[in-house]
Amino acid sequence: MLLEVHESQRGDAANSLVYEANLRLRDPVYGCMGAILTLQQQVQALEAELAAVRAEIVKHKYRPAAAATATAATVLPSSHASQLLAASGRGRLPVAGMMGVTTATLPASASSSSSTLYAAASSSTDYSSITNENVPYFS
Repeated sequence: MLLEVHESQRGDAANSLVYEANLRLRDPVYGCMGAILTLQQQVQALEAELAAVRAEIVKHKYRPAAAATATAATVLPSSHASQLLAASGRGRLPVAGMMGVTTATLPASASSSSSTLYAAASSSTDYSSITNENVPYFS
């Protein structure tokens, strides 16, 4: 069987045969498939965890932009606040740069209404997040 393999790959092929034979001795029914299935389950669990971490990163990355939009009405004069809120409804926010004010486009998930973003934050018991529930009391 090893003669059918190229000379440069014979060492790897021999190691693979020995590994598979040892696993077949330990687990006569599944052999190396048991190890492969275990590794596949671990990969799936890690991919799910990675997706959850990426979702948290996106949530925290766009939270300051949504918070700035929500508090703009209390900080800016009414004409500026209405322009800012109208721009954020279209997914574009003014960004101050070196040469003046330009606009930046937000992703679709960040340009959705800020009430859905804050609804999730206010229902959790995480006290490190800031909500806009009491903004009228401080202005």
